Amino acid sequence: MSRSPRLPENGGGVGQEAAGPQLTRREIEVTQAVAAGLSNRRIGRQLGISECTVKVHIRSIFIKLDVSTRTEAAVLALRDGHIAMQGPAGDA
Repeated sequence: MSRSPRLPENGGGVGQEAAGPQLTRREIEVTQAVAAGLSNRRIGRQLGISECTVKVHIRSIFIKLDVSTRTEAAVLALRDGHIAMQGPAGDA
């Protein structure tokens, strides 16, 4: 897991770097929700997208981060500072 996610140049902010896979702003939002323990259905409701679209984003995140589970994706994103730990899922 040597590669780390990076926002595209127009994404601004956290962890910009030329090398490594780039997560879109929406993928960062989905990863943050995954790390908070939300289900795909709940992520979709929170972000105003369908559950199927959430699944597409998660599949893309897995590919870009070279992981195979939600936990791996969340841990990698937290470790590399691309998302921050938040309070309980109900607080968001």
